[in-house]
Amino acid sequence: MIGLAGVFLGVGLAFWLFFGAPNGWSGDMRYVRFTLGLGAYALIHAGVVLSYPDELKPGGSVADREEKGRTA
Repeated sequence: MIGLAGVFLGVGLAFWLFFGAPNGWSGDMRYVRFTLGLGAYALIHAGVVLSYPDELKPGGSVADREEKGRTA
């Protein structure tokens, strides 16, 4: 549920930056706007990771998971 909230928050922030952010953000404020945009994408990514975690079996390793993915 927290992951879904993060996705919605990130999408809402991205829409606000694209459609409704003040156009007077020029000069150094464009860096703030860029940082907020990166934060929106980070929120979306974190929400997806929290919603769909990549779980390993106990005793398994990343190499085992990659090998399984290639042979499937």
